[in-house]
Amino acid sequence: MNVDGSLIRLEGIHKWFGRDAHVLRGIDLAVTPGEVLVIIGPSGSGKSTLLRTINMLEEPTDGRVLFCGTDLTDIRTNLNRARAQIGIVFQQFNLFPHRTACQNIMLALENVLGMSHAHARARALEELCQVGLEHKADAHPGHLSGGQQQRVAIARALAMRPKLMLFDEVTSALDPELVKEVLSVMQRLAAGGMTLVIVTHEMSFAREVGTRLIFVDEGRIVEEGEPRRVFQQPRHARTRQFLAQVL
Repeated sequence: MNVDGSLIRLEGIHKWFGRDAHVLRGIDLAVTPGEVLVIIGPSGSGKSTLLRTINMLEEPTDGRVLFCGTDLTDIRTNLNRARAQIGIVFQQFNLFPHRTACQNIMLALENVLGMSHAHARARALEELCQVGLEHKADAHPGHLSGGQQQRVAIARALAMRPKLMLFDEVTSALDPELVKEVLSVMQRLAAGGMTLVIVTHEMSFAREVGTRLIFVDEGRIVEEGEPRRVFQQPRHARTRQFLAQVL
């Protein structure tokens, strides 16, 4: 943990793309173990950039990222070792089409964690079972639905036994009828006590599953609080305007 008891802490985060795009503007944020933090906001507000800054896929222009007592922005930090403890799932599934669902999960277990083939396969099958896809272990991505592919991607991240899971609008690329199966997996993770940070447009999911919600606009945290309170009694005019458009 960090000295304040948080699992991840962002301090004074700014992110510029070129000279003109100031995407994150002084973000301070801490996530405690077991918390389900949901990030909402309009397109282009900096939500995904903020999420990717947590595991340094986007390197901040200024500020610090502290994870389990380690400063990820310190050039001496072994980022690969730290990232092995932070799972991330994207909008796109990023599965290798020539490998089966099981093989996609095994790859990092063997190459990053150094597991034996047998141990890696056993863990991969365990994680596929957790997302309800043990019967698809030997299927290639082309024979899986979008929702199934996204669940394989979640299982792949979980197989690394991360301390923190990041989800970047993971249902945005799915047909509406496939969204529920992915959200159900995430809901089970939350119920099991895993620490989650979720960027989402699924407002009902944010309200029901999140333990804390932040509304981001123009690179700043405009409002935060318990999700039901924010949805029912937003304190800021910009939050009220946004929610009136999406609810």
